[in-house]
Amino acid sequence: MSYGTGIRQRLYNASPSLIKDALATVYGLQQRHARYGDDFVYHLALLLQLQYWPREALLAYQREQLRIFLRNTVSAAPYYASRPEYAAAAESGDISNLPLLPKSVVKNNPAEFVNGDLKNIPHRMVHTSGTTGQALVFPMANSCFQREYAYKQIHYSWGKVSLLNRQPFAFCAGHPVAGPGRRRPPFWTRDSANNHLFMSSYHLSDENLPHYIRELERFQPAMLGGYPSSIYLLALAAQKAGGCRVRPKAVYTFSETLLDYQRALIEEIFGCRVFNWYGNTEICANIVECECGELHMKLEHSYVEVLNDENKPCSPGETGRLVCTGFGNPAFPLVRYEIGDVVTLSGNQQAACGRGGILVDKVLGRVEDYIVTPDGRLVGRLDHLFKDSVNVAEAQICQQDRNEVVLKIVKKDLYGDRDEKAVLREARTRLGKEIGIKFEYVDSIPRAAGGKFRFIHSTINRKEIA
Repeated sequence: MSYGTGIRQRLYNASPSLIKDALATVYGLQQRHARYGDDFVYHLALLLQLQYWPREALLAYQREQLRIFLRNTVSAAPYYASRPEYAAAAESGDISNLPLLPKSVVKNNPAEFVNGDLKNIPHRMVHTSGTTGQALVFPMANSCFQREYAYKQIHYSWGKVSLLNRQPFAFCAGHPVAGPGRRRPPFWTRDSANNHLFMSSYHLSDENLPHYIRELERFQPAMLGGYPSSIYLLALAAQKAGGCRVRPKAVYTFSETLLDYQRALIEEIFGCRVFNWYGNTEICANIVECECGELHMKLEHSYVEVLNDENKPCSPGETGRLVCTGFGNPAFPLVRYEIGDVVTLSGNQQAACGRGGILVDKVLGRVEDYIVTPDGRLVGRLDHLFKDSVNVAEAQICQQDRNEVVLKIVKKDLYGDRDEKAVLREARTRLGKEIGIKFEYVDSIPRAAGGKFRFIHSTINRKEIA
């Protein structure tokens, strides 16, 4: 859901629950029309046809889609049009000799990647909120938006649930559906147009969690979706209460790394399989878990390379970086884009479910700690703090004391008081008024092994958040 910022968010927070539900329903109705149009129908039919194709047939289809994409891309966006190597790749259909495209290049020069004919492409503006705190605002074609929902629908069908028939779905993710100062339920809102229940992931304290469980038992979702860390806390609360009468057909997790201990407890408590989803806002990779527990890299979605430290393709069983060329978004084409995530390819490439594609053993990265608030809430997935902060180069959230967090920020040249206030507002929305929030401006943020750093760096005793 989208709530706007500033005054709109405050008015929403101050509204009674019935008004919040009405607003969520109106928004949900608008989104239903935007998601499930002609492009959605076309791509869903195509995916149903392709999903059991053998790998070689899917690879041939992927190569053809890559050639079509390149022919349309090299003359459309200034970055590619000014570099002759891209025109040569469009002729040959081979991108292996093209340079890799770092995320920093795209973020610092977004206009270079915008389709020159954008005025004739129906689109919406979207933004990333990556784990490095780097925000990227760019256009997404409406056809791409609907295409992505077709991929969601095909994945949901593997768990015997559907987006289309208004089955009850409950989500516990980054939706700020309740103000941070709220102390009593409801910590959720209801979209009746889609029959969706959106639960706040920012109020998951020991005191509040029993209310969440009771609401889930009342709502009885056919599907429970959200951040693994949030779903895990719900499972812990249900276990502490002696069990849970919620029996969804499936649980779908996304946006964070799903840890083994989280999966085990979630499946035990809710009595169903967990299906993991990996995607990104740039719409240039899709890795999804099937009913046999295997992760499938969807070849029809995009051209994804898994490269080692020498930029050579990884073999089955090896771990490497994702380098992505998405087919879906003509408004903002990305070629050999380094998304910043790491996967391990499966040693066995024969899918038990019979579907084609490439099997992935693990999607690494996106492992995040919780921030502990003074009132005992456990808050994860806080990259939303910087989602609109285009003048923040990098950011990290640090916590050594449950009464304070430190926001380490690497500023861009245009960063000013307005940006700090925007970040502070987003932080207060999610963390509340009681916790201290300190800004620390630094020239760089130290990296750990492998050149990555943790977006949330906490030294709080783990027993305090168990």
